[in-house]
Amino acid sequence: MNIELNEKSAMELYHNICNFMLHNDDKCYISVIKYKYLLLCGEISTAVSDYLVMEQLLEKMQAKHPLVLSAIAYIAQHKS
Repeated sequence: MNIELNEKSAMELYHNICNFMLHNDDKCYISVIKYKYLLLCGEISTAVSDYLVMEQLLEKMQAKHPLVLSAIAYIAQHKS
């Protein structure tokens, strides 16, 4: 997503995407937990693992819910 946001808006966008995907897609929730666990077992820092999980969530959301992702991103951009 080629958008620029301040840190607060980016964090809000991150939480909105996570909440949407984790509440509306049980398989996504399970895969995120597995992925995060594997990353942390591999001694990757929490900050890096959060970034990689967000990347995975964005890919899943883009594939399954592109209109919702566009709407959330639009709101985040024009709210800041």
